[in-house]
Amino acid sequence: MPPDLVVVGHAPPDVTAGVPRPGGAAYYAALAALRLGVRVGLLTSFGDDFPADAIPSDILVAKVDSPRTTTFELAGTGSSRTLTLGAPAADLEADDLPPDWSTAPLAILAPVINEVDPVLAESLGAACIGVLPQGWMRRREGG
Repeated sequence: MPPDLVVVGHAPPDVTAGVPRPGGAAYYAALAALRLGVRVGLLTSFGDDFPADAIPSDILVAKVDSPRTTTFELAGTGSSRTLTLGAPAADLEADDLPPDWSTAPLAILAPVINEVDPVLAESLGAACIGVLPQGWMRRREGG
């Protein structure tokens, strides 16, 4: 059975009290929808170091294999804060969407570091699509 809501984006771990847990807009949107009783599918990418067991088992996960998990380093305070990309996981493209997920009536595209190909929206058919665009506004620097 396909999900009612497809959420697309990386879920970079947040480290709280020394424990890594999934984070990012895609993860939090999926978790909020799950708590509201929605059947959720999360299309994401991460490496072996990702705490996958921290994602609730009620969230369907379509994982794109990656040698790395997206990580960030936050430094500074206030207006002098900087967010540095440590490593990106694999990008998410239209071919990564499970075929039966294209019939979901709802979708949220929630990139954190420009990893979601906007063309993926076309694969979602007649879905009502929400976009959390912050990650499309960030740029990757360096190699």
